[in-house]
Amino acid sequence: MLSNHRPIAGRIAALALAFMMLIASDALALTQYSTLEFGSRGSEVLKLQKALIVLGYDPSGTDGKFGRGTESAVILYQTAKGLTADGKAGTTTLNAIYTDAESASSTTSTTSTSTTSTTTRVSTNPNTLEYGDSGDKVTTLQTALVKLGYNTNGIDGNFGAGTRKAVIAFQKANGLTADGLAGTTTQNLITTKASTADSSATSSSDSSNASNSSSSSSSSNASGFTRTLRKGYSGSDVSSVQTQLTTLGYYSSTIDGVYGAGTMSAVSAFQKKNSLSVDGLVGSKTYARIFASSAVANSSSGSGSSSSDSSSSSDSSSSSSTYTSLSYGANGDAVTKLQKALKALGYNVVVDGNYGALTQSAINAFQKLNGLTVDGSAGALTQEKLYSSSAVAYNSTADTNTIITDDTGKANGPSVSEVKCLYWYTEVKPTIKSGQKITIFDPATSLEWTLRLYSLGHHADSEPLTATDTAIMYKAFGYTNTWTPKPVYVQLPSGVWTLATMHNVPHLNDSIKDNNFDGHLCVHFLRTLVECAANDPDYGITHQNAIRKKWKEMKGLTIPD
Repeated sequence: MLSNHRPIAGRIAALALAFMMLIASDALALTQYSTLEFGSRGSEVLKLQKALIVLGYDPSGTDGKFGRGTESAVILYQTAKGLTADGKAGTTTLNAIYTDAESASSTTSTTSTSTTSTTTRVSTNPNTLEYGDSGDKVTTLQTALVKLGYNTNGIDGNFGAGTRKAVIAFQKANGLTADGLAGTTTQNLITTKASTADSSATSSSDSSNASNSSSSSSSSNASGFTRTLRKGYSGSDVSSVQTQLTTLGYYSSTIDGVYGAGTMSAVSAFQKKNSLSVDGLVGSKTYARIFASSAVANSSSGSGSSSSDSSSSSDSSSSSSTYTSLSYGANGDAVTKLQKALKALGYNVVVDGNYGALTQSAINAFQKLNGLTVDGSAGALTQEKLYSSSAVAYNSTADTNTIITDDTGKANGPSVSEVKCLYWYTEVKPTIKSGQKITIFDPATSLEWTLRLYSLGHHADSEPLTATDTAIMYKAFGYTNTWTPKPVYVQLPSGVWTLATMHNVPHLNDSIKDNNFDGHLCVHFLRTLVECAANDPDYGITHQNAIRKKWKEMKGLTIPD
């Protein structure tokens, strides 16, 4: 847990005084230093660690050993100061750290002399909750924040980086001073909003059925975007989106504040109708468009037809309008019926009621063989053709989509002893570049496929190299699309195998157009939790926990936070 390694507030004053003594006794001018980096040891590293703690960066101990915790603390400091964030403490970085620490030490030591408390607090209000606090009050705060849709990285009673970021997000959204301190005003507002969240969701559901539109509420909601919504999220912001999509005719399920497959399908349909990038996620652009007065509604006369299907023929019959357009992310009886019809015609699909990538691929093949516009969505004309007596059955010689057998992709993979657990920023990212290929082996299914690196940031955005690779990957994931991290072994271009995690949901941009995968996916490698909490606190932490859990299963070893 991050809380196990957070700075101990009670030690800051003492460390500040000790650091001032170190500065005073140091005969060297603060100009030139030997570079300290991962693996360095000694008094200079100890001095650096104490300075970092004074500044609020946690090096995971003051032991004179430059480990991953110290490296992460240096990266965070460098990022905050606009320095090259390489985790190495050279002359420029050290001068900046020691100058800032000396200034902070003077302030902290002056403050600490006026109190006998064992804890040095940023706030003078004893009722204020802040980074480093723990207990039932923190648990209550976290519970309320989560209810409101803010991610605290767990409800554990420890006020860590995730809770601080959630508090800041709430403060920004509610016009409060965004300092990350949960004072009386912030706590009271969070509690008040949380206590009315459930009733608000219910009343908004009722009112949406009695009103066709409300431009005034739309404009106020449009300014409330705080996070990108995706499957599995919950909160009042999800309820607001569901309510508005109901008003616009895209969503017909229960307004429950939970972003499930039905919400994702409704968002995808809205994005398609409103000429947005179709990924099923509610980012800032989609959110603004949903609440805009110019949002295109899903009219009853056209709700059964996808734009691409209706453009394929100028004379769509009146019966076509009885079909509800189905696309990626949809589920239910209509999808089951669709899948049964595809399977009866020989198309490769699993009848499970979920419109995932396999169903999308089957629809692509059906549209191609039946002279329809190929877009992977089952609109009115596609369904009318599918359920007609003239539907063209699957023909492997005419279809360019890949159908895999039970043996396709089967591999032995590396032994557990061959697999390392390499850090992303220092051991993986510097050795790879966009456009290179990596091999993925899934130890759970013994399936292997190839990805091509698309872009490199906090993780590796990647794409299946071919349609066969996409098919193998979906087989490994049980023919479902999921954001849940899957532990896999990755063979880097160097030939080294390392542990990582990945999902298989296509989203946003891509560069390969014939791999049956519309978008890219993400492969996550090992990072420190301190750095990840600062730069990628939501989904990134989920992957880091999955990596650590798998490594413990494989090797019996615990990875330091």
